[in-house]
Amino acid sequence: MRPAPSSTEGYLPTLDGWRALSVMGVIFCHDTVHSLGWVSNRWLYDHGGIGVDVFFAISGILICSRLLAEEQTYGSISLRSFYIRRATRILPAAFVYLCAIAALCRLSLIHVGVREWLGSLLFFRNYTSLLGTNTAWYYTEHFWSLAVEEHFYIILPFILVLTIKRYRLLAISVIALLVAARCLVQLHSRPWPQIQFHTDTRLNSLLIPAIFAVLLAQRREQFRSVLTLWPIAAIGVFLTLSVPIGEFWQVTLLAFLMPCMVLGTVLNPTSLLGKFLEMEVLRYVGRISYSLYLWQQLFFVSHFGPAPRGIFQSWPVNLAMTFLCAILSHRYVEQPMIHFGRRLAGRRAIPLDAPDVGLLIDDRRPLPAAEG
Repeated sequence: MRPAPSSTEGYLPTLDGWRALSVMGVIFCHDTVHSLGWVSNRWLYDHGGIGVDVFFAISGILICSRLLAEEQTYGSISLRSFYIRRATRILPAAFVYLCAIAALCRLSLIHVGVREWLGSLLFFRNYTSLLGTNTAWYYTEHFWSLAVEEHFYIILPFILVLTIKRYRLLAISVIALLVAARCLVQLHSRPWPQIQFHTDTRLNSLLIPAIFAVLLAQRREQFRSVLTLWPIAAIGVFLTLSVPIGEFWQVTLLAFLMPCMVLGTVLNPTSLLGKFLEMEVLRYVGRISYSLYLWQQLFFVSHFGPAPRGIFQSWPVNLAMTFLCAILSHRYVEQPMIHFGRRLAGRRAIPLDAPDVGLLIDDRRPLPAAEG
């Protein structure tokens, strides 16, 4: 298990390792297949989209855990502080990317529909297909996952604030069941590709990890013992991707397996996988993963998008450009705005004697990116 904490700033390096693997999976999913002898990125090309499910699992666990820790420490959850921190964490980098897209459209270098651009700006990009046939959709398609996350940020804090503590697990579970039922009903009349990005069909990818966080807070020792089985969950993830069992059941199973695997490695960082995830190179890629996720969509257009329009969208220059834009975004947009948001929100530090704070605190290297 993770050693006793000695810092008041939460940082879990294992999560940065997961973020790195996730964003690289998404990038190679959008790339073409590359081979060097028997080495190939074919598996990532076919299944790299699972990286979004990992991002969802991390967000569901981390956001819920931090809100619960804040309440246990201070007796309440500050919605004002939460939304200020979230807004300054998510919105600036996203807006910079959208401004860049608008400028490129103005120069006629790419084309993005006004509806898709506004849907991204206002975080309903995952529903713009209901307004008519998508046109020039690709460069903003990845905002579907940001929309789902933003909707989760609205729903979960209000559940925690408005629900009596002993009924929280029940409340989140009931909503998760309603989401599952809604998904099944939708599938009777519409194919999965038409609904797979909608919040009302994908929210469980965040709600179920939040349930894990509540269980860890309420039944810590019992649930920790269950999480020692995380290698089984890891095997289950690969089996779930390998067996054609249907989209609904795959997404639902991954919503359960992903947080188990992520939490298991966080609580057992000395395992082989835990040590791998905490390699410095992965930790760095994980810290810039949000900007990587935003900018990769501009440069990697080979999988489902338009044909490459120049050297910047061709391998390996597209990978270098993605990292260059992400590094600049992280350094000059993300980090300053995170610090500004924390000052504006009057950030609450979580003391070491707070109940169930062990999941949130690591004693090795506090960083601003720890908030997720």
